[in-house]
Amino acid sequence: MKAVFVKKEGGVEVRDVDIPKIREGELLVKMKACGIDGTDLEKAFGKPVTPPMLGHEVVGEVVESRSPKFKVGDRVFVHHHVFCGKCYYCYRSDYTMCPLFLKTTIDPCGLAEFFRVPKTNVQRGGVLKLPSNLDWDEATFIEPAACVLKALRRVGFQAGDTVSLIGVGPTGSLFIKLLKNFGATLISVSDLSDFRLEIAKKIGADITVNPSQADFVELCKKATDGIGVDVGVLGTPTMKPLQTLLQIVRRGGKICIFGAPEKGEEAKLDFSYLFVNEISIITSYSTSEVEITTILELMKNRRISFNEIITHKYKLSDAEEAFETARDASRSLKVVIENE
Repeated sequence: MKAVFVKKEGGVEVRDVDIPKIREGELLVKMKACGIDGTDLEKAFGKPVTPPMLGHEVVGEVVESRSPKFKVGDRVFVHHHVFCGKCYYCYRSDYTMCPLFLKTTIDPCGLAEFFRVPKTNVQRGGVLKLPSNLDWDEATFIEPAACVLKALRRVGFQAGDTVSLIGVGPTGSLFIKLLKNFGATLISVSDLSDFRLEIAKKIGADITVNPSQADFVELCKKATDGIGVDVGVLGTPTMKPLQTLLQIVRRGGKICIFGAPEKGEEAKLDFSYLFVNEISIITSYSTSEVEITTILELMKNRRISFNEIITHKYKLSDAEEAFETARDASRSLKVVIENE
């Protein structure tokens, strides 16, 4: 079968590997669709701090089951990580900090014709049945939208808040969709890609700014009567725009570091400014079944949809071209890979 892996020199390649053999309690799933996101691009072209496995926005059909919970033909979403539910971190609802979390993953990856789901993932709720009214491509948004939901919860977003977002790539666009759905009164976004800003406007952003053409800080301040926004979100892997968010966020406001920084990424901060203005900087990494279940319910009940964010679809054998397209912000937003 075909599967996609990161090359040592950077980029990705499609290799022929054996179909995984499953054991008691496990599933073999045929991949139907899998999204490419910023984390995948970082693993392929950057210096990631997480394991190099590709394809974690994956959905498919069970083709072999050794678990009583699932049968052949079931349409499923599969989360590559699960938490134990009984450790120090889980008892404090810090599920993504659980020692088990990064030890659980699918084999060989989500970007494969077939993949094995370990018994632990099946037992711990990492596999969810998909409703018939949710098509394969849209179902790939379950995991990234759940990551966004977790970030919004960590930063304490509430209806009526004003929000500024720097970086409106595939996941940044999901922020706009969820913020609109949850009652943000102002959504201002900044990105260097006019292509992506145009889509951001269509899906609900109130202010869209290319920082090379206009002053994002000034526009956000003006829109909030000089107060600043309640929440700022950094959706890029570089920390350089953090200084911009510090100027935009109001006194007592919060900043969420969402884009995964490369290893060694640093930023200079004036801690006296943070202290006097009580600005909180909060990080948010990955997601858990808690948020995944919520997002699936929202999508199943058609409270929110994401298909309009998809700009390109590729076959698995064309994964190299798909990744090159996904990293080109001037012409793509969400790229989805489908099975042959």
